Amino acid sequence: MQRTFVTVIGATLMSAAFLSAQNKSTAPASSGPAAPPAGKAVTYIGCLGPGSDADSYTLSNGEEKGNKDKAAAHVTFKVVGSSDKVKLEDHVTQAVEITGTFSDSTPPAGESESAKSLPTFKATSVKWQADYCGLPF
Repeated sequence: MQRTFVTVIGATLMSAAFLSAQNKSTAPASSGPAAPPAGKAVTYIGCLGPGSDADSYTLSNGEEKGNKDKAAAHVTFKVVGSSDKVKLEDHVTQAVEITGTFSDSTPPAGESESAKSLPTFKATSVKWQADYCGLPF
């Protein structure tokens, strides 16, 4: 009798935990990935391409390093160097690992977003990953 009671209580708690986890993960798909707080350094791996302005670039197909959230995959944002030491122009059309901060809390855009609405990422370092990332420029 006592074993049955413990089993029923355990099953109830497991069901509640399972339902709670499902409710938290069913955010609307259109909300996009959450942006890191402005000023917090993050690292993305993606394809660096030319930007629409002089001394600006675009990171396409970016994935936040260490983030397993599939909704955060394949983001695009505008990249500028934080100083003259960050040589972004040397890595155009290459796959790169780029570290820096967002200048505001606007989340990175999905691939369909326009260039005008892209958040700005100030790069503090850029590392080569591959010579060609497979995107047409």
